[in-house]
Amino acid sequence: MDNTLITIPFEDVYPAAERYFLATAGLNRENSKHKRMWIHALAIYEEIRGKGEIKALIHHVIPEKAEGRDFYFRGVKISCNAFERIQLDNVNGAYFYIITAGDAQTESEQVIDQLYGDIWGTSIVDAAREKIRDRIISMDKEKDENSILSDSFGPGYYGMELLQTADIFRIIDPSLVNVTLNPGGMMRPQKSITGLFLSVKNGEVLPPATCENCIGGSSGCTFCNRWER
Repeated sequence: MDNTLITIPFEDVYPAAERYFLATAGLNRENSKHKRMWIHALAIYEEIRGKGEIKALIHHVIPEKAEGRDFYFRGVKISCNAFERIQLDNVNGAYFYIITAGDAQTESEQVIDQLYGDIWGTSIVDAAREKIRDRIISMDKEKDENSILSDSFGPGYYGMELLQTADIFRIIDPSLVNVTLNPGGMMRPQKSITGLFLSVKNGEVLPPATCENCIGGSSGCTFCNRWER
């Protein structure tokens, strides 16, 4: 199995996580009121940093078949609207990933503390995904220096259904980073994300960033004018 396990120090993701947090929370550190809120937010960060541990698993696999919006990896079908324009012979391989921040949450029962803890957790795993993508680019260039890495596809993005998490976990083993899937389809620990990057020969067929949050149906990419711009 082509698995790569990585532990990421919190300090390595903090600059990007801080940027994500400030944007999500709408805080401006130049504002006197926001300064006080920021000091409190930093205290929550320090709490969850002391409890969490950022781990990532990368699994490389080559797709064996493609049919429209469906790609098949070792017999498992992964469906995504954005795959419609990507031909199988243009794909070098796929890098599935799981990232988790572990038990990165506050024990405070105060609503504002829980809100800050939730935003920090999301910001941390999003920042960790940036680091993982950089790592994958380096790994992929070792295989083919001319390859191009896509942005991340995954449940909830580019028209991929949330239920695909269970299918992704048939390809990549979540137990290697202590992640599970509950009966409702939610990952545990809560601050965990999964998806895949595609390594392609021609990056012009990749969907634009504006399509990342597409929530269209199964025929979305067939009629969306953004594909033709």
